[in-house]
Amino acid sequence: MPRHQPSAYLSQTARHLANPFIATVYVLYMAGMGTCMGSVMTSALRTLADNQQTEGNAILNTLQQFAGAVGTSLSAVVAQSQTHLAGSQAYTTAVGTQNAFIMLTVFATVIWFSYFKVVK
Repeated sequence: MPRHQPSAYLSQTARHLANPFIATVYVLYMAGMGTCMGSVMTSALRTLADNQQTEGNAILNTLQQFAGAVGTSLSAVVAQSQTHLAGSQAYTTAVGTQNAFIMLTVFATVIWFSYFKVVK
C-alpha cells in the first residue's frame, strides 16, 4: 500500500472524521507550530550574515503573512460550497473543507517540486 501525505488522507476522509478527533489533531498541530516556529526562524536567520538578517527577518515575516492570507482565502472555498451545494450546512461545510484540503495538497506539491527545481 502506498504511503500518503496527511493532507491527502484528510482530503479523502474529512467527511467521516469525528469532531473530537479533528479538534485533537488541530490542537497538536498548532502546539507543534508554536513550539517550532521561533526555532526555525532563528536557525534560518543564523545562516545569514549580520548585515542580511534584517532583510531575512522581513522575508520570513512576509512569507508568514502570505501563508496566513492563503489560509484565509481558502475559507472562500468552504463558503462557496455552503452557498452552491444542496444539503445540510454540515454536509456542505464538510465538502468545502475537503475541497480546501485538496487545494492545499496541490499547492504543497507545486511548492515541493518548485523547491527542488530551484535548489539543486
